[in-house]
Amino acid sequence: MMGRWQILLHARNFLSHSLRSGSGVAFIVLTVMVGLGCASLVFFPIESELVTAKEFKENAAQGVGTFLAVATLQPGKFSTLSEQIESEELVELAMWGRYLVLDHPVLLSLTVMLLGLLLPVLLQLGSFACIAGDVQHHSIRYLLPRTTRTSLLLGRLLGALILSWTVITGLQGAVVMYLGIVLPLDGWSALITWGFQTLGALVVLTVPYVALGVLCSTLFRSPMVALMGSVGFTLAVPLIAFSSRQAWEPLGNLLFLLPWGYSHHLLSPDETVVVKTALYCLGHGLIFTVIAVLRLRRADL
Repeated sequence: MMGRWQILLHARNFLSHSLRSGSGVAFIVLTVMVGLGCASLVFFPIESELVTAKEFKENAAQGVGTFLAVATLQPGKFSTLSEQIESEELVELAMWGRYLVLDHPVLLSLTVMLLGLLLPVLLQLGSFACIAGDVQHHSIRYLLPRTTRTSLLLGRLLGALILSWTVITGLQGAVVMYLGIVLPLDGWSALITWGFQTLGALVVLTVPYVALGVLCSTLFRSPMVALMGSVGFTLAVPLIAFSSRQAWEPLGNLLFLLPWGYSHHLLSPDETVVVKTALYCLGHGLIFTVIAVLRLRRADL
């Protein structure tokens, strides 16, 4: 019981310190600015009346289908264009695109998809200094006699997750309110329902990437080095996977070192697939957390 209270206490202290420190404020401001920027980019064609809502949905369905094909299908699987067109997988991807664009509020779907691509990098700003900041300033030595290393790390992880979830929830709420009041292409019922579903996907996606930031914070004593390490690893995985799988297809599996390789299934029309993907994300976060705990326990502080 005492361990649980210590974890909650460390989480509260982390949240309080984040709102006063430069890293926490930078994370909040940048995440809100990027999120609103993504929404503005998606809304611009409709707001400027460059295209009609019908044309926008048709073009968006094609774009989303292409994105899902790139993220899902492996190169070399089809030898001719006709095989690709006749493939059942591409038909399923087309239906998936229609599900996101035509069956649900299209502007909200596109905004969430863009956030899903950018959040993995932004989330590192909220967790890179969880442990490294105290190690750099030697203040961790004054904390450890009063608590355990495991409780300290789990509390900081929980605090970083709560901070990230709060920012994402506020951002999602602002987007839904704007769509409902300013661009009422869809009814409030559809917006609220889909808003909660997509918010759940973003909340689950947050777990492994925040855990990665905490892990890097235990591996490096300098917060800036931890930040560069977590951001660099997050960006390097998809870049290396997509560039190297052209030469040797199995190298494309490097994408699964992080949720890049499967996280888009959180928006799948199949509820079973969504549940499995959520479990994979939570499992990824658990692996990073266990490694971070083992690292912190053995670290010479």
